[in-house]
Amino acid sequence: MLFNIRPVKDVPGVKREIIRLVERQKRGTWDDLSPFRKEIDELLSSFSEFLPSWKKAPAVFRVARVQAGGEARTYTENIELPDIKHDIDMVLQMLNHMRKEKGLAEVKMPLFVQPDEMSLAFKAGRIDYQPDSILSQLAIVFQKGGIMLAGFVFGRDFVLLEN
Repeated sequence: MLFNIRPVKDVPGVKREIIRLVERQKRGTWDDLSPFRKEIDELLSSFSEFLPSWKKAPAVFRVARVQAGGEARTYTENIELPDIKHDIDMVLQMLNHMRKEKGLAEVKMPLFVQPDEMSLAFKAGRIDYQPDSILSQLAIVFQKGGIMLAGFVFGRDFVLLEN
């Protein structure tokens, strides 16, 4: 399945591929993201660096727009996974395993940033704000240069788009 996925080489390529996945959804269906296009554009504009690890090994890149002290802030995180071929179930199992290693409980959808993870990031000094709430999220699963999956959270609803 992976051999059909276009490799991405830079941030504009990542953004183009995500937009292509979003636009592939039929209007009016449960996974139609056209009403959230403004939020999607804001999430995509939140990162400007292409990480070399995205071309070499599996990784999950997560972007969350959060409310902190009355203003919208951005939280980003790149999680490198062991260098083996993954399906989404294995990615979720690995992310929950990583949560357990940090002393956090398993969650149903570890693909997305959880409030307890942001609290740990604040305590560790990786971010300088304590988030009040999560506004929207984007998670991208890379498999050796290609985007395997993109997921979005808006409010309490999420959608996963496979490439």
